[in-house]
Amino acid sequence: MVDRLDPIFSPNSVAVIGASRQKGKVGYAILHNLIVNEYQGTIYPVNPNAESVHSIKAYPSVLEIPGPVDLAVICVPADAAMKAAEECAKKGVKGLVVITAGFREIGGAGEERERTLRELVRTNGMTMVGPNCMGVINTHPDVQLDATFAPTPPLRGNISFMSQSGALGVAILDHARNLNIGFAKFVSLGNKADVSGNDLLMSWENDPDTHIILMYLENFGNPRNFARIARRLSKKKPLIAVKSGRTEAGGRATVSHTGALGGSDIAAEAVFAQTGVIRANSIDELFDYAMSFSKLKPPKGKRIAVVTDAGGPAIMCTDALIQQELELATLKPKTIESMRKWAPPEASLTNPVDLIASAGPEDYRRALDAVLADDNADAAIVIYVPPIVTAEVDVARAIWETAEKYDKPVLCNFMGRSEDSPGFVELVQHGIPSYLYPESAARTLAAMYRYHEYLNRREGAFPEFKVDKKAATRIVETAKQHGRKRLTEAEALELLHAYGFATAKTRFVKDAEEADQAAREIGYPLVLKAVGKDLLHKTEQKAVAIDLRDEKDLRDELAKMEKRLQKAGVSVDGYLVQEYVAGGKETILGMNRDKVFGPLLAFGLGGVYVEYLKDVAFGLAPITDEDARRMIRSIKTYPLLAGVRGEKPSDVAALEDGLLRLSQLVHDFEEIKEIDLNPVIALETGCKVVDARIVL
Repeated sequence: MVDRLDPIFSPNSVAVIGASRQKGKVGYAILHNLIVNEYQGTIYPVNPNAESVHSIKAYPSVLEIPGPVDLAVICVPADAAMKAAEECAKKGVKGLVVITAGFREIGGAGEERERTLRELVRTNGMTMVGPNCMGVINTHPDVQLDATFAPTPPLRGNISFMSQSGALGVAILDHARNLNIGFAKFVSLGNKADVSGNDLLMSWENDPDTHIILMYLENFGNPRNFARIARRLSKKKPLIAVKSGRTEAGGRATVSHTGALGGSDIAAEAVFAQTGVIRANSIDELFDYAMSFSKLKPPKGKRIAVVTDAGGPAIMCTDALIQQELELATLKPKTIESMRKWAPPEASLTNPVDLIASAGPEDYRRALDAVLADDNADAAIVIYVPPIVTAEVDVARAIWETAEKYDKPVLCNFMGRSEDSPGFVELVQHGIPSYLYPESAARTLAAMYRYHEYLNRREGAFPEFKVDKKAATRIVETAKQHGRKRLTEAEALELLHAYGFATAKTRFVKDAEEADQAAREIGYPLVLKAVGKDLLHKTEQKAVAIDLRDEKDLRDELAKMEKRLQKAGVSVDGYLVQEYVAGGKETILGMNRDKVFGPLLAFGLGGVYVEYLKDVAFGLAPITDEDARRMIRSIKTYPLLAGVRGEKPSDVAALEDGLLRLSQLVHDFEEIKEIDLNPVIALETGCKVVDARIVL
């Protein structure tokens, strides 16, 4: 067995420990599923109180089974499960699926029980899925393994699915069958004590049966490994994920479910964006995407043609397409003229093509043929509102027969028709995804186009800058030795300078005389800032004075600031005299170390407006040069940096360089918890850090 998951997915023999004669018991359902789905290996029920189960000879213990056992499915209570696992180790069983709950998710004794189980598994070279899971499925004809307690047998297909929720897994298998979606493999991971989602991704990366991977995730075991694997795997096959725990309350529920932290949703979103993982916002969306990705190639462009027999749904579809950043295709004049020859005079033949309510199968056939033949259209959405139910299958047949002739994706929306309607069945059985609403089709097509863009984008490189790491280490260690969790602003700027950031010339001073000396060294115009532990938002506290032109300005402002802060009861450690960086655009570069994902980088327009605009892009360090480029260009206010209304553009390349240097810095110093560089002035040439806050 070359893959450590082979004993789980391709066992020659399976023991069901806790096999039961009683309907409604998990041990009954698992043995029943193995038999009715025609598992191709040998089945051994284990039950000390029965001679046979399901007419198959039973054994009191796995140790008394005469032949070798590749996989044991354990579904006895937690205490008995531990003894069963020990016996499996003695027997030489290589794979375990532990259905039983009562481990880490209950805390206390459960955590200790899971730790002991994991050590037993790893010491004896076993592979384990679970505990607290629903089981595993492999539909390959040579195996036909359904070791779950799900009531709905899966269809065979090219999708492999992993779920951290067993109950959700049951519902997913049931709904997938209604949609005619088949699976290659299915795994309910449970607590992930041994086999993780990353293990499954590596196993499925080169699995010829797996063309698409679906994931329901509550947490990431090792987010950095996930990012590394997913970045590579997404280039080979689509990864589509639902990540729950978006809210703080959802995060708490995640911990109580599997006993593991989920991390922030912003960090998860950043990981998905960097690695090409397609995020679905609900189980419904997951199925929407799965249906199309499993049947069609992604569109090569974002110009979409819409063919309909009703105006209202076409308008809804158009709005959804534009909202999803796709475009309505501009059909060529010859395409429109070709349709005018046969279409009724009331029909609207510019995109959307509205054939009016009297449209029949031949109208749809000719209209779809015309728009797919048009080079200006990259894909089509066909909307049908059935006026006569008997024509539904004929229209569906006209659509799939026409779509077969072209290498362009076609998605359908048969309004008001459910998954068991004749038209829906006709379409999905012939490779055409069909949706209940036009918005679902538009959203799915947009996800497919984003995946096409990911496949064709440059992978990027992780640059390594020459930096003065010794000087940076000295600054960090000095702060730690003095018991400080926050660098002074002067230290922060010095640390950034060591990593190649251009920083505004700055001097720390205690009084007016020192300020005069600093001013002579730096040169006017200047900025004056008060510094102290209570001064977090200097602008709001009136602790900043800018564009000071001479010695009188400097002394006057220092005296006023000192008096003002003293009156407000704000303690001051001293002042910074700083070069005044005029012009440019204020941006922010930042980092917050997520408790699960690690260093999360941020970029946006800066200054006093950042908290109100909330127009910020995120990325998980380390980032590539392409990640940095995309982060900066993804903010809504990017046109301000690119130059609008005759303004000269800012040096975006310098901002990219800054993000990459920040990525290297936070990767090198794990003790840095937060960084807030606000503002970083983006100039026509270069950029300069003016204000820096670094927390250890």
